Parts: sequence; C-alpha cells; structure tokens
Amino acid sequence: MIRRSVFPVVLAVVALLALAPAAQGDPLALPLSIPSQLRALVRERTQSASPARSNFESRFAMKVGHGYEMAVIGRGEAVQVEIGRPSSLRQGPPEGPLIGTSEALTFYIARGTVTPRRIAASFGKFGRVDVRFKPAGSPVKSQSRHRCRGADHFTIQRGAFVGSVRFAGEGSYVTAHSHRVQGRVRMPLRLHCAPPRFHRRTASLQRALHPVDLGSHAFLSAFWRHGVESTDLFSFAVRKAQLTAAFTEQSLGSVALIHLGLAISKPTVLTVDDALTSATLTPPAPFHGKGTYGAAPNGTKTWTGPLSVAFPGAPRWPLTGEQFAVKVNASL
Repeated sequence: MIRRSVFPVVLAVVALLALAPAAQGDPLALPLSIPSQLRALVRERTQSASPARSNFESRFAMKVGHGYEMAVIGRGEAVQVEIGRPSSLRQGPPEGPLIGTSEALTFYIARGTVTPRRIAASFGKFGRVDVRFKPAGSPVKSQSRHRCRGADHFTIQRGAFVGSVRFAGEGSYVTAHSHRVQGRVRMPLRLHCAPPRFHRRTASLQRALHPVDLGSHAFLSAFWRHGVESTDLFSFAVRKAQLTAAFTEQSLGSVALIHLGLAISKPTVLTVDDALTSATLTPPAPFHGKGTYGAAPNGTKTWTGPLSVAFPGAPRWPLTGEQFAVKVNASL
C-alpha cells in the first residue's frame, strides 16, 4: 500500500501530462474517457501491489448482476479484479463529450500465479480465481504503430479460461460463479510508441481539457489517513471543465481494496471566495450532496456537509468530516 499523500503525485502528473486517449498499450482495463493524469495515478496505485516482471497480460470479463461487469486481469505476480458498469470498463474511444463523464470502479488486488496459461489467486473472504487458458484459433496481430521502441504491435491469442471463478463483493452486491469464460492473452504488456495523430474531434477535446497552471484556478483537496486506510478527494479546473475525483485505499490482509470515483463537469460545481475563507463543492454523480469549507480568523478549518460518493460495493462513502485535512485555492 502507498503511504504517501496522493496530492503531490496528482500535481506532478497534472503538470506533466495532457489529456489524450490512453496509449494502446495501457495495461489497465480503464475506459479511455478517464484522463491520462488520473490513469497514471490509478496505474501507480493498483500496480503497487506487485511489479510486473512479465511481458504479457491475461484478461477476461463477465457480467455479475445488478448492471455490473467484472474484469479479471493477470499481470506480473498480481491478479486484479475490477468491478464497474459496462461503460466504466469499456476499452475504446470515448463516446460523446467528456463533460458529463461519470465513472466509479472498485479494484481488488492480490498476489497470485500468472502465466500465459493460468491465472490463480485467493481474494480471502471475497473468493478465488483459478483458471487455465485454452487457446482457440491462431493468434492475431493488432495494427502496427509508428515510431516505436521495440515491438510495434500486439499479438493477441483468444480462447477460454476454464476452471473456477468464485467471487462475491461486499454484502454480495455482485456475485460470480463460472467454470468457463471467454478471454485473451496479449503480448507484449505495453507498446512504447509515440502517440498517434488524433482526428479533429479528439484533438479538440484534448485542447479543451489540457491541464493548466493550478495556481490560477479553483482547486480543493481533502484527505485523511489512518493506519492502512485512506481517502483522497480533489477537484480542480482544467480550462472549461472541472475534474472531481475520489480515491480510497484499504489493506484487508492479503487483498488491497481500491475505489475510484470520477466526474468531469462544468466548473460551477466548485466555488471559492477570493479571501479563501469559504468554498462549496457540489459535484454530480457518482458523487452526492455538498461539501462546505470554512476558514476562521484563528486558523481553524472546517469541512462539513453530506458529500459522499457511490463506489461499487460502497454506495455512500463519506467525503467530509473533521478527520479530513483540507486545502483550497481560489481562481483569479
């Protein structure tokens, strides 16, 4: 588990990266509508459970009820279960304008056995995955990329994962029982290629959400840490939009549990007065309610209100309270 605050990482990533469709080699099954700066942060969080020492990725997905899908990914020495709505787990070009994006994902990560022919790991009270890969047909190659260091394409072998998949989320909000699931094994793990030229619409979205100097735009962060648990909330302007995101981390024995909630909306969801003495945050779904910040002349700060976020398996995660440390910056 990562023991340092997320916010210095966020600021560094935002300063260095522009919003663009994720590289074709992104090893996470995250939707391309998630901005690259958050994608890099989530990758750091989820990959901290185990470094990837292999050069392939195994993956399969299945419906698990209540409108959720579950993706199981084997990489390195870790097996990762991701739960989300189909739109959150979709891998492909973003559909529709990015303003209005709403994502909520839950990650369960455990060490296990990952080979080109097997995925196996125990997730404690949540269940277990132990399947073997049966190839079907010949491998296929993806479209070649340009200006690459090393491989310029993926080799994808499709087939079926056969064995046992047993998984139940908190309170059985999702359940999975299967002995055969279609999936694939892909090599290499990622491509190291220059980004492709974007078509006009994508380039326009990139310019609209290019990260800018956070020192001159409304910004709010709130976080708390206690033992092996943490919650991070931040909201900042990226030109014509406001990006609000929440992360939580928990260590449940041998399982790392991570939640991610994200909304891209109009900047009006965050208001900060020029004196930096008050602020309100009212982000859209998957968030609910309003957070209110106040700073008194004696230096005390308050962060109150019914603001929460709905994660898969944790529908009302609180995002305010005296345990949070809060920072606010006003727009010019």
